[in-house]
Amino acid sequence: MAFEVFDDVAFYWFLMSVLIVFLAPASCVAINGQLGRNRSRRCDWTADLQSCRAKNQQLNRQKQKERVNNLFSVQSVLFWGGWLLFMYLLTQLQSKQGLEMASFDPFKILEIEGDAEPSDVKKAFRRLSLVFHPDKNPGNKEAEQKFILIAKAHEVLTDEKTRENYEKFGNPDGYHGTSVTIGLPSFLTAKENELGILVVYFVLLIVVIPLVVGLWWRKSSKYLEDGIMQGTAYRFWRQLQETTAAKYIPGILASAMEYGELVPRKNFQAQDLDRLYKTVQEQFVKNQGDTIPDILKVKTLLYSFMLREKIPASLTEDLNVILEHLPTLLQGLLNISLDQRFVTSTCHILEFS
Repeated sequence: MAFEVFDDVAFYWFLMSVLIVFLAPASCVAINGQLGRNRSRRCDWTADLQSCRAKNQQLNRQKQKERVNNLFSVQSVLFWGGWLLFMYLLTQLQSKQGLEMASFDPFKILEIEGDAEPSDVKKAFRRLSLVFHPDKNPGNKEAEQKFILIAKAHEVLTDEKTRENYEKFGNPDGYHGTSVTIGLPSFLTAKENELGILVVYFVLLIVVIPLVVGLWWRKSSKYLEDGIMQGTAYRFWRQLQETTAAKYIPGILASAMEYGELVPRKNFQAQDLDRLYKTVQEQFVKNQGDTIPDILKVKTLLYSFMLREKIPASLTEDLNVILEHLPTLLQGLLNISLDQRFVTSTCHILEFS
């Protein structure tokens, strides 16, 4: 004889404990980040300067846009979804106040003392059966579950062997050694949920898990530990020499494969980009890859930024993306120079940065 106990209360406690392990540190990081941004905002003495007002307004609009994008990011959705699930479980737990985590106690189920005689067991069974029998409570799931427990408790206490096992080992089946289990929700055994649960298991095992592992492997195999793409590292390695001067570094950085994916050359930008190129062309230092349109676009924007040229509106967003990834690429280029023990090139990279 085997007894399965599905316990909603224990399951809620278990799931809430798992959620709080992830949500608590994530919340601390989010709060510290917000406090840090507030402190930096208070310390920004340029905010009230007339000469910096236009630039600060542009930066504020950009930050506002980033905050909106972050609000709908995957991390944000998971974070707030986790807290909503936690609050839902908490309300469900409060609705089950007075219930205990499941443990099969036949004496307690039949509402009798531990030394009750067989006749007392039968009387209690008949009395409770009249109250909780499914025929007396049509459509009442709680009464149906209660009647099943009453029937099991009566079966245990009226069979000499199972009662002896229960009194000796605390289990109707006898000694089973030490085991550790977790509470499972009762809806897992509901007949009407069988198809849905099978579909969920199928999607998780056949679709979600392989997809997540595949995406993780694709990303991890594409990037190096310092955050740059392997193809980018190879291009940097090919162009970097022992005595590479600082004037060649913008062109080397422009060859990064990240930029080819993030800010490719677009047709509607062609006229603005050509005008900007003619403005900074005289300052250009020849690099490998200057004939490739995507690399030439990034190099033109980098030179324009360093020379403080006015950037057309159609190219402003692309320039911001380039500048955002520039520190990571500079660090990658510096690591390559250090690995090859290029002292002169290392000094020039540091000078440029």
